This record gives sequence, structure tokens and C-alpha cells, in this order.
Amino acid sequence: MIKKVTIKDIAIIAGVSRGTVDRVINGRGNVAGDIEKKILKIARDMGYEKNLMASTLATKKIHRIAIVSPDPASDMFWGQPREGITSALELTRHYGIQVDYFDYDLFQKEAFCMQMENAIHAMPDAILTAPTFTQESLEYLEIAQQKNIPFITINTEIRHPGIMCYVGQNSFNSGYLAGRLFHLRLKPGDEIIAINLGHSVANAQHYSDKVDGLQAYFEEHQMMENPVHFYEFDQFMQPEGVISFWENVRKTHPGMKGLFFTNSRAYRLIPHIPEQQLNQLHTVGFDMIQPNIDLLKHRAIWAS
Repeated sequence: MIKKVTIKDIAIIAGVSRGTVDRVINGRGNVAGDIEKKILKIARDMGYEKNLMASTLATKKIHRIAIVSPDPASDMFWGQPREGITSALELTRHYGIQVDYFDYDLFQKEAFCMQMENAIHAMPDAILTAPTFTQESLEYLEIAQQKNIPFITINTEIRHPGIMCYVGQNSFNSGYLAGRLFHLRLKPGDEIIAINLGHSVANAQHYSDKVDGLQAYFEEHQMMENPVHFYEFDQFMQPEGVISFWENVRKTHPGMKGLFFTNSRAYRLIPHIPEQQLNQLHTVGFDMIQPNIDLLKHRAIWAS
């Protein structure tokens, strides 16, 4: 077993005190330049690895992260990311990380903008956000960059060189996979209905990316005889409206055989489709929340 190199080991070889090595390793100054260079060279040569947890505890620095994301109460999908954040905070509680939540109603663009402004005004060490409104997110990203606030996105991938990283699925590839699933089951002439239950795809990058991925698969595999018709419906919380919406789609597209949902809300429509109609459809949906899992178990939808 290889012994881990310590500050004491470096101090012995350098002929200085442990306090001097500690000041150099942690950048606290008050050490002559030649001594500092000597200590850093010895540390590199010995393969010294800094103990980040001990370093953080020693400096007692608080790292403040602003999390701007949909209120889980506005859509059950967002309960899972919140659980993940809570678990991560528990694992990193020794690192001096403080989280401030700026929740907003998923369906209110004005609420999103207000919370982004609040988060930036708080001048955190970083902002983590779900950029559900693409254009507005890009505008606030520019402001954060001007203030040197690092920016990380989850769930929705938007294109901007200032984003440090993105955590989430590749929406285009998800749509492409859905195209493959349909390819296995559909015949030439079968229609596919792509449905977005929520705010406009035009300002929601991950939704439009899924539709683009689906259509890209069809084009690459010469499935142009399977037309894709796109619908948006934002009143999905009202059962009567959902039923009326579905009846209109069904009557307009008697050749419909595929049903493609751009988000996690397949469960909002599927229960309102008569079983006889549902059995004639091949349905692809997204996200493993419990209502969708139940539909999977009953073979009402496929996953993607």
C-alpha cells in the first residue's frame, strides 16, 4: 500500500516548518519566493494531493450556489431533480456549500425572469438553472457572464460558450431513438402525432430538439411516407379540454398510428384515450415519473 504524502513529509525534505508548507500549499503567502518554489517542486515530485475537504474546513469559506428551477409543486417531474440536489448537498456538507433556491412556476415566464434577476442580484458563486425559457435564459446568461458568475444548466441544453457544463439527456438523440422505435412498428402511410403538452416549443429548446431528432431519423431512413403532425396544447390540467383536444386530433388524422410526447406529461392525456383507440396506437413518451411508470407497466406507452 502506497503511503499518502503529507505536509509533514514535504516539510522534512524542504527543511522548513509544517506551517510554512501549509501557507504555500493553500496560497496564504508570507513565504520567500525561492522557498515557495522549492516547496512546490518537492510537492509535485512527491505526488502530493491536496485534501480538498480539509482545505475547505480550514479556510471556512462558504460557497453560495443559486438554484433557479421550477417549483416541484408546479410539475411533479421536478421533484426528482430536487431530490438529487438534496442528496448531493448531504454528501458535500463538509465543503461549505450553501444553496439558495429561487423556485418559479414552470408555466409562468414572468416568474422565471423575476427569479433569475433575484439570483443574479444575490451575487452567488455560481448559478445552476433549468433554462426552460430559451431566449430569456440566454439573456440572463449574458448578464451573469458580465458579473463573472459561473452558469450551469440542467435538463435543457442551450447553446452558449459561457455555460460551464450541462447535466441532462441529449434531447436530439432522444427524439432520434423515438424515431427508431417507430420504425420498428409502423407501416408506410401511418401518421405520427407529436404532442407538446405545455408552453410553446419555439421557446423550449429541449422540446424542439426532440422533434428535430425524430424527423432526422425519418429522413435518414427514408420514412417520408410516415408524416409527422405537430400539436401544442397548454390547457392539459383541464380534463374536459384534454378530451376535446384529443377528439379533434383523432378526427383530423384517421391514419394516426404513432403518438409522440415531447415531455413527461403523457400521463395527462393517455388516461382520457378510450382503450380501443389506445390499443391501435404505438406511443412513445419521456421521463420515469410514477404515473408514466404505471402506464409502462400497463403497456400503454413506451419509454425513450
